[in-house]
Amino acid sequence: MFKGYSDQTIDLFWGIRLNNSREWFAPQKEAFREAVMEPTRALGNELYDWFMENHPELELNLHISRIYRDARRLFGRGPLKDHIWFSFQNENDQRAEAPCFWFEVGADGYGCGIGWWMQPAGALRFRRVIDRDPAAARKLMRALKKRPDLLLEGETYAKPKGRVGEDLERWYNLRSFSISCMRKYDELAYSPELVGWLKEIFTFLLPYYQLLDRAYRLAE
Repeated sequence: MFKGYSDQTIDLFWGIRLNNSREWFAPQKEAFREAVMEPTRALGNELYDWFMENHPELELNLHISRIYRDARRLFGRGPLKDHIWFSFQNENDQRAEAPCFWFEVGADGYGCGIGWWMQPAGALRFRRVIDRDPAAARKLMRALKKRPDLLLEGETYAKPKGRVGEDLERWYNLRSFSISCMRKYDELAYSPELVGWLKEIFTFLLPYYQLLDRAYRLAE
């Protein structure tokens, strides 16, 4: 059961940011396991059970990231990440391609959301889904505007791909897609109540995920 993060969680992430080396991290491994990985696994498992009980049709699986960066993609950075994340995606899909729910905790705070960091063909399928039912897409955008805590982000094409009305224009012309909520550390992060907050966010974002999932599956 998730009991909350702690001051040690924050200290360890900042220690990594300021001392990003395997030599520094080696004596911190046990503390990192207890203060970061154990609560993150507990949180992920609790949410996974909730998804399986309430939305088994999504067939989601849980993936928890590692603290080590891929050695092939360091690009001059240290070997450690200053954040940890987990995601929920369809168990039959490849993680690099499919839409997902996600949660992240790191040096700067914590947050959650949905995302689909899609290839150009995926963006085309996304536009097709909107074209088939623009009224449903507009309803989702109206609901999102009432949630100032949730931010729509993504890379936009320099040249518009179509005209669908001002209310859908930006969404329609994204080449990648995320809706997220990021927070600085607060009492919620230290509390089991974080689970309930995430359930509320994921419940609200469920129809947005389903829209992305429909677009993803147009290729199948």
